Amino acid sequence: MDLEESYQLKADAAIRDLLLDFECQPILFIGSGIPLRYIGTPNWSDLLKTMFGKLPAGEDAYEYNRQKFDDDMVEVGTALAEMTFEWAWKEGRSQFPPEYFSSKVGKDAFLKHLVCEHISSVTPQISEITDDRLFNEIAAFADIKPHAIITTNYDMFLEQVFDGYEPISGQTILRYNTNSFGEIFHIHGDVSNPLSIVLTKADYEEWTEKKKYVSAKLLTYFAEHPVFILGYGLGDANVKSILRDIGELVVDEDGLISNVYQVIWRPDPIEKHPPDQAVFAVDGKEYRIHAIHTNEFKWIFEALKSQSALTSINPKLVRALAARTMKLIRHDIPSGAVEVNYDTLEKVAEEKDYLPTLLGITAVNNPNQSHPLTISQLAHRLGLPNWHAVQKLIHRIKVEVGVDLRSSDNRYHCRIKTGTKASSMARKWSHEAVSLLKKVNDGEIYEVAI
Repeated sequence: MDLEESYQLKADAAIRDLLLDFECQPILFIGSGIPLRYIGTPNWSDLLKTMFGKLPAGEDAYEYNRQKFDDDMVEVGTALAEMTFEWAWKEGRSQFPPEYFSSKVGKDAFLKHLVCEHISSVTPQISEITDDRLFNEIAAFADIKPHAIITTNYDMFLEQVFDGYEPISGQTILRYNTNSFGEIFHIHGDVSNPLSIVLTKADYEEWTEKKKYVSAKLLTYFAEHPVFILGYGLGDANVKSILRDIGELVVDEDGLISNVYQVIWRPDPIEKHPPDQAVFAVDGKEYRIHAIHTNEFKWIFEALKSQSALTSINPKLVRALAARTMKLIRHDIPSGAVEVNYDTLEKVAEEKDYLPTLLGITAVNNPNQSHPLTISQLAHRLGLPNWHAVQKLIHRIKVEVGVDLRSSDNRYHCRIKTGTKASSMARKWSHEAVSLLKKVNDGEIYEVAI
């Protein structure tokens, strides 16, 4: 086994263990690197350069302003907004909606209009992707079924990937009920509303002022779910500012935010073991998060989807159900708008299967979903050479705690009939078995709960 494969197995196990610990879907924090990889949408600097090219000053003005403002892209964008405003009121007037030419509309509206128009025009449909490798990655990406997605991207690529997820944009986040599932929060606005996007210095100052309220709305998500950051650089100011807010709530005594992972893209294969943590400083205080280094995303996406129980459910249905439940609790029952059957409520509280039955939801009882791994696959996940090594760990558990995992159908192991003979059966193993046997193999303290 080479270093790359060994590293992936270790990171894969860490992701699965985290999802098992939280018993919920992850939150994804998605930056511009993700749509850039799959559909070629521009990053921030390339976008500004293209916008300069649409003005009479041309792309040379982009380099001039980068030098003038010491490569401060927010200042460059602000200067570009001023130039676009002047051009729009002269020879560029026909390029913009008539309602923009009013003192009631901010002068940066013209640049924002051009930006959103350009991004929309260069954002292809996923079905147009011809690279099989990228297409398969996107399919694995969609299978994650994250609880929610946070992004500073303007484009609507993620809405194509995660069918049924609801885009929530800009300031509307402040008024939105975040006790739900299946949202994509565009915290810097999106192309459907050009005036909503955060682009100029004034926009960023306003965003900084209101960010604490947005962060407060999202902190419950970050504190109660695994968080995976993809498509952002290590020093991205947006990531650092939000991680600081998370860190103030959940950081441990060593400065580690234990439920946050940053996926770091590296174009070349791993030749030596990379650092397991990323370190960043905000306002003089140092924080650390877990780091995963990769030159290929598919295995990470597959690890993130491993615990998903929502393989076929419609996110819109989940949101509607959650919204109706909150309305019942907050309004209908306290105001006496509905009659309460307390016998039914007691059954819901006491019997874990009663509410799903009441809602018409059937629990999955398919061992191929709950126990998908053969013993050879189990060995591969554990980084062991073959199934014999797994058998040794299973025997070790029997000797140390008196439990033979193979003697019954349980949360770790089950037997599946494969024919009519009594001996025709296959043994299958769960992801919980991976976590248990990893602890045994690593010499850690473990418990067996059949």
